[in-house]
Amino acid sequence: MLNDFLYVITAAGAWLAAQAVKIAISLRQDGLSWQDLVTSGGMPSAHVALVTSMAVVIAMSEGPASPVFGVALTLWGVVVYDAVGVRRATGENTQIIRRIADKLKLGDQRTALHLALGHSPYQVFAGAVLGLGWGWLIYWLLG
Repeated sequence: MLNDFLYVITAAGAWLAAQAVKIAISLRQDGLSWQDLVTSGGMPSAHVALVTSMAVVIAMSEGPASPVFGVALTLWGVVVYDAVGVRRATGENTQIIRRIADKLKLGDQRTALHLALGHSPYQVFAGAVLGLGWGWLIYWLLG
């Protein structure tokens, strides 16, 4: 029965594991806030962990030459590119806008800016390692 949910368990578990690590790091550094639960970015990348774990399980169950693994690998590349490139640039732009708002003394309007950070290459690598390990573990246990 659990084998039927191999892919769902893999994806959800990798994402939850990455989020748990983020929360633990946040607790250790500066305490937990509600914003930590919804803010993007941080260590490790949960998105990269999720797609990496799925690619691993698909490669192990369907084979690395399967079309499904090709799709998973393509998705993995898009998510990694987005995490390091596009989302990172968005976060840097938000920080600049916040500095401008502070200098212009816009007050409460500054808090309306949601700080959406992307990931450093190290955070993406950590997400990939977590996803690789999680995918392998779940396949070993349920596959």
